[in-house]
Amino acid sequence: MTGCRLYWSKQGAVDYNSTFAELGNVSEVILPDDVSSFPLETGNVELGISAINQAGNESDITKVSAYFNFSVPDAPLGLVLEDV
Repeated sequence: MTGCRLYWSKQGAVDYNSTFAELGNVSEVILPDDVSSFPLETGNVELGISAINQAGNESDITKVSAYFNFSVPDAPLGLVLEDV
């Protein structure tokens, strides 16, 4: 294996036509930190990963669904500073 390809889809099943990123020869990926093109949106995403060999042949895609929440939380309210 010379590398992996990560696919993703927010509109249903992931396949070879889905958006993807080349990962290189890795055993771990932290989303979204390691994939700058990964969408920072909240919702269900189907992910797929495949292996690529030296000849450029690609394996079947292994798939998993996950819920991502990249929304920013509301700021704290009602803070009080007391002199002690």
